[in-house]
Amino acid sequence: MKHKDEAFEKFKSFKALVENESDHKIKCLRSDKGGEFTSNEFFNFCEEHGIRREFSTTRTPQQNGVVERMNITVQQMARAMLDESGTPATFWGEAAFVAVVILNKTNVQVNSTQTRHELWYDETPSVKHFKIFGSKCYIKNNDEHLGKFEPRANEGILLGYSPHSKAYKCYNKRLGRIVDNIDVVVDEEGNIPR
Repeated sequence: MKHKDEAFEKFKSFKALVENESDHKIKCLRSDKGGEFTSNEFFNFCEEHGIRREFSTTRTPQQNGVVERMNITVQQMARAMLDESGTPATFWGEAAFVAVVILNKTNVQVNSTQTRHELWYDETPSVKHFKIFGSKCYIKNNDEHLGKFEPRANEGILLGYSPHSKAYKCYNKRLGRIVDNIDVVVDEEGNIPR
């Protein structure tokens, strides 16, 4: 979210997605007492859908220990990926997204032998598509109007994985923007600091 006032709409979308994928209803929502969670609109929606509300006590992050610890882990992983690759800090959001993907597919839950991915989808996750964050990559130029001698690929920086498809998310240096593309060659060796 870019702004906290988007929380209600994002929660409605999240609720629909979770309930559709899991065939289970959300029964309880635990949050802090931030204004984005305490609006009348939010309360009415939860009451209408039978969702119990629980709030942590103000200024006591220890009540939300698991979430706070996970946030720290994600931040540390993102910082490490940015530092190791030399990727600009402006791509911190992409690094944090990759950290969450890695944690969901590789971290085993407490008191379980399964990852979060296995618990949710009931299948073993594949990590064969994982590449080193911040690696130099070459993105196929899909422009229909390519001249005979124009480059067929653009240089870029690998920023992770598209949340909407099986494509890679890359910063295209020629275009100066982030693109999703499945036709990417990643040079993982060329980016490792020596």
